[in-house]
Amino acid sequence: MKILVLTIFLAAGVGAYGQSVPESLTGEWKTGNVSMLQEKNTTTGQTTASNGSTFTYKFFADGRFEFIGYMKSTMYGCTTDLFNDKRGKVTVDGDQITLVPSKNFWRNTYSCSPRSNKEKNHVLENETFTWRLTEDEYGKQFICLANEKGETCYRKD
Repeated sequence: MKILVLTIFLAAGVGAYGQSVPESLTGEWKTGNVSMLQEKNTTTGQTTASNGSTFTYKFFADGRFEFIGYMKSTMYGCTTDLFNDKRGKVTVDGDQITLVPSKNFWRNTYSCSPRSNKEKNHVLENETFTWRLTEDEYGKQFICLANEKGETCYRKD
């Protein structure tokens, strides 16, 4: 009898986290930008992009999510890097998606003051968004996540 129950549980598509994710939501979704402005080191002649960011969500059918965020800003030869690695489970109820993190790691580095560099396992707070799917004029699919802070859209990779 236990084998039959397990088989039915797995056949229903419910993964280790107890929640399946709609197929339309699964996959890798990205947004970001790179500045066209560059800084040139007058001593070495090297140039670097002054600003850029990339943010990626991955949603898995078994109810897991991963988020990687990275931002870089260079001004007057000093570079600030911000990195966030967040993972956990996701629940979907209609147009509401809730991220329940089990990891929320942050790293902040500043090249001109390395003593101020920080690494921290941040507070594990749930985040709820209203989500919708849309397409651009080229047929590329986007997921848009909105909450009280605003809305951000991510392109399916």
